[in-house]
Amino acid sequence: MRPNLETRLDELDGWKDAFLAALSAHGPERLGFRPGGQGWCALDVVQHLALVEEGVVGYARKKLQGPAQPVPLVGRARLLLLVGVMRSPIRVRAPIPQVVPAETLPLDVSSARWERARGELRDLLVSLPEGRRRALVFRHPIAGPLDGPGTLTFVDEHAKHHEAQIRRIWRSPGCPR
Repeated sequence: MRPNLETRLDELDGWKDAFLAALSAHGPERLGFRPGGQGWCALDVVQHLALVEEGVVGYARKKLQGPAQPVPLVGRARLLLLVGVMRSPIRVRAPIPQVVPAETLPLDVSSARWERARGELRDLLVSLPEGRRRALVFRHPIAGPLDGPGTLTFVDEHAKHHEAQIRRIWRSPGCPR
């Protein structure tokens, strides 16, 4: 399991690095563009991704200090439903205010936070003892309890959902090219 977990983390990191490199090729006007002057811009989306992964790591650290809690099968089914929603054109508000950017930060600042959070998530998941691999690592506000692989599925699908959001923002009328 551990080599597969590390391979999956490597893939997620490769995607993140390519995503951030593609964003960095754009100027501040495009990165800061808000359709109709409201809502999130690409910079807010990247900060949101960092905030979410920081939250995942913080929750996991607390949960891993206590006894292992099994993840029920219904939790895995709820994750699949959440993935379906994230892959659809349905727009959903962030379920908790802690992951909503309070101010727009420069790309390099949010990228560094995201990189740090991802490194901490990697360290945490790779160091899980065998008995904790399928135990609760993170509780999503909608999907519920997730184990290590479920947490990675959420992180991956969530980031790709927001990549699509940025494409939608940039297709909006008035977006700088």
